[in-house]
Amino acid sequence: MTRLVELEPTKFVRFLSDLWTQRNWQTNAQPRGEGRYLVQGQRGDGTKGLMLVLPTVETTVETEHIKGFVAHAKKRGVDTVVVATQGEFADAVRGFATNHDVTLFDRDELGETVADEGLEQTVKQYTDGDVFETAEVEFGLPFDLPEPVEDALASLPIAAVRERLAGLIDGRGDAGGGDGDNGGNSGDGGGGDSSAGSLRDRLPSSVDDLKSGSPPSVRVVVVAVLLLVLALGSVAVLGPMLDGLGGASGGGSGGDHGVSVSALSSASADSADVVARWNAQTTDTLRVGNQTYAPPEGERFVVVGFNATATGDSPGTLSQSALVFESDGVRYGHQPLSNATGFDNGGLFAPGDDAHVWTVFTVPTNATTGTVLVQPTNEDTVAFVHDDAVSTDPNGDD
Repeated sequence: MTRLVELEPTKFVRFLSDLWTQRNWQTNAQPRGEGRYLVQGQRGDGTKGLMLVLPTVETTVETEHIKGFVAHAKKRGVDTVVVATQGEFADAVRGFATNHDVTLFDRDELGETVADEGLEQTVKQYTDGDVFETAEVEFGLPFDLPEPVEDALASLPIAAVRERLAGLIDGRGDAGGGDGDNGGNSGDGGGGDSSAGSLRDRLPSSVDDLKSGSPPSVRVVVVAVLLLVLALGSVAVLGPMLDGLGGASGGGSGGDHGVSVSALSSASADSADVVARWNAQTTDTLRVGNQTYAPPEGERFVVVGFNATATGDSPGTLSQSALVFESDGVRYGHQPLSNATGFDNGGLFAPGDDAHVWTVFTVPTNATTGTVLVQPTNEDTVAFVHDDAVSTDPNGDD
């Protein structure tokens, strides 16, 4: 079974939110205490989804953990109810889920979903390049091969096999990306697969190395190749056979479609200092008053509008500089516009006053998903609530 790699808890939540945004859901993710998160989703046709996330690998989800959540979701008329964890589900939970039309996702189910739907690039935003957990497969015999077989293996050009495999690994890890610095943008750019280089260095260079020094997973591949070559009696088949393993798979492009946007809250709506209802749009040009703005070449604008209010008795803060947009593992700060700003209030919001502000980010044209985040430097906690009625027109008000 294909198992998803372990992700940091908050990255696991954002990964799940990404899965829904790629299925045309607008999503909000909020912490709910005790290490749990709630991801709310809504589609343009009114379909509602609710996902309870218990993101740690140490978790064993029992029926009592989800009964109240499922009852709440059914009472609200939620169409799609999901529970996800990086840990395990008790057997009783699986029976309960079947009886109450609840979808369960652990790392095994998520790994199969990623493999079946080709979502590896979505996972790589949150890892160092690994997507699936590698099973350490022991060979079952300590490589004390019969002398004739060992002599035959020793006569084969292991160095050539090593270089051929290394070439494949290098080729698969060469699908790189770049990072830029436009206006307020900041973040780590994507590069080649750094794991490729380390795996290349671990390939055996001799029979003795193959028998003792290589990791089991590498030994399995190399020995299988050598034995097949030996059986076929010719190393001439090596090239075509390895080419048949397949090359690197290319990523998708956003094309004329907008970026699917989600938002990750720093607190739940009932405990946050500021509640911000939000909406987003993607555009290739932006007009503010009489001025038209164009993004840098190879990029486009994501405009996010907010109706924000402080929940306490004193003003709340949500500064424009604290907002970032994360896409494909890169975080972008807001894009400054000459002679225009969407935060005339300086990021202060009065209690009970639903003030409208907007900001804009520039992202690569091939970006398909992204998440609005608030940096920890912001003074107050913020809860995001998606609302299609919030204006994304810099020239309009709500």
